[in-house]
Amino acid sequence: MWTRSRNSLFFAMLLCVGLVSGGLSSCKRKAASAVDLSSTADAQKNVIEYARGFTLEYRKGYKYIRVTSPWRNAASGFSYVLVPRGTRPPAVGPKDIVVYTPVRRIVVTSSTYVPSLAMLGLEQNLVGIANGSLIMTPSVAERIKKGQIAEIGDGSSSMMRNLNMERLLALQPEIVMLYGTGNPQYDFHEQLQAAGLTPAINAEYMETTPLGAAEWIKFVAAFFDKDAEAKQIFDGIAQRYNAERAIAQSVTTRPTVFTGVDYHGSWYEPGGNSYRARFMEDAGATYLWRDDHTQGAMPLTMEAVMARAKNADYWIDVTILHSMAELAAQDARYREFKAFREKRVFNNDVRINAAGGNDYWESGMANPDQMLADMISIFHPELMPDHKRIWYRQLPEAGAKQ
Repeated sequence: MWTRSRNSLFFAMLLCVGLVSGGLSSCKRKAASAVDLSSTADAQKNVIEYARGFTLEYRKGYKYIRVTSPWRNAASGFSYVLVPRGTRPPAVGPKDIVVYTPVRRIVVTSSTYVPSLAMLGLEQNLVGIANGSLIMTPSVAERIKKGQIAEIGDGSSSMMRNLNMERLLALQPEIVMLYGTGNPQYDFHEQLQAAGLTPAINAEYMETTPLGAAEWIKFVAAFFDKDAEAKQIFDGIAQRYNAERAIAQSVTTRPTVFTGVDYHGSWYEPGGNSYRARFMEDAGATYLWRDDHTQGAMPLTMEAVMARAKNADYWIDVTILHSMAELAAQDARYREFKAFREKRVFNNDVRINAAGGNDYWESGMANPDQMLADMISIFHPELMPDHKRIWYRQLPEAGAKQ
């Protein structure tokens, strides 16, 4: 079983009141018998269909989750034993992390996890976040404004740079949901473990398809025993996405597309095996790096991008540049792209708040069906003449985004 640091005062304080063991009872109270989760009605069980980074099993008395690909080239994963609160946990392996459900208090370090909590009606369970100023989900943003959700970051534009451990411990979260990179300089899960906290590694960004990334709502839901609700939500998303995709795949002409801009000498294009590349392909376009097998982003030179994308039909996702004038002012060579000359440049900056939070990376990733509709309306407007884009807009000639 996963071992917590004995030096943590927080751990010592919580041990005998049952928060670390997950029970509402004291240490002396005997745990109740296990319930048979393996016999849970099939309608309430979550079968993982698209996600490749985690598995979910319903066993006798508990749920078992494996996060198999927490980050690129990870040597090992994470495993969670989710036990109903008040019941006896099973015998577990040395690296298994026991969590008692339903979880009552959670802290998150990424805005991408927030929509799932809101969709599942769990806003009141969210007690802390790394940088609340970036949040766009209305029900959560309102709770942050009222001081009902604490900020545990350093106030930077990054969601997870320096976490305030003292403030985090004071919140007494039962899990801290975060991502990992495999680089100890940027990762916090070992620091959390040493402090007696439970890291729940969410690796949705590692998925290779939009539906795979969105299906991590089932991972979130499992900790709160909201499995049935997550199944219903995701089934609707998948049904709509696949219906839209089928329409887009019927086209006879597929325009070419590329993304991004040069940033200090590097131009990051989505790898051909990334969910962002899949978005463009599913929307009826031909992504120019579709044959690449990279799962994340690829750093390229301006020259390499121009050689392949100079005559591309569309250019999307130009980061913080909000007009054609801004784009041209950054680098005169952008004028040489066909997509620039023909004014087929689109950015995902419709919904941005004053702190720079972009809802594209928040509710956009949680609702791939709506995102796909946005993209289809760009590449094949004839297929969706009445669609009003949520995150994308065609760049105007001039004027900064307000």
